[in-house]
Amino acid sequence: MSEAVLNFQTIGRSSKGHARASGYERAAHDWYCEPPRAVDALLDAEQFIGEVLDPACGGGNIVQRCLARGIEAHGSDLVDRANGAFPILDFFDIAEPVDNIISNPPYNVAEQFVLHALRLATRKVAVLVRSAFTEGQGRLARLYTPHPPVQIWQFASRISMPPGGTAIEAKGGSVAFCWVVWDTRSRGGRTEYGWLP
Repeated sequence: MSEAVLNFQTIGRSSKGHARASGYERAAHDWYCEPPRAVDALLDAEQFIGEVLDPACGGGNIVQRCLARGIEAHGSDLVDRANGAFPILDFFDIAEPVDNIISNPPYNVAEQFVLHALRLATRKVAVLVRSAFTEGQGRLARLYTPHPPVQIWQFASRISMPPGGTAIEAKGGSVAFCWVVWDTRSRGGRTEYGWLP
């Protein structure tokens, strides 16, 4: 058995003693790396006019994919994960408006993250979240009823998002993910639902 496989099995249990669906420990600050294809799928489906901010940018995948398409993009994060390439900022301390926010937010604060993003963005907010984020009576009352998204883009295939800063290879994903998109200029209306490959 290889050392990588052995290490994976050794750390593949949560501190509570049962295996996580992903097979690895929960990452500090919920840092999981979205694959470039997940960002490209969003950018193929949605138009973002103006600048984009990813306030939980990790290594910068979202920023890099936007820049590759000629979209002005910036990133920041709570922790330096890209050797000084992005400023270290707590998103909840940011008060300046921005055109668009695209992010893979820390799941443990995703709802608060979206609510703050909706206060800052003058155009669109798009977050990559577990599909289960679209469920829940409490979230319906706190988020989706007062702020209905304009679009939910469900991935038809599972995407792999391994913990950042590890050597764990992205393989077949075990969790369903989707992009949830809000247009802050829109007040109410129906939420459209579509699929991404």
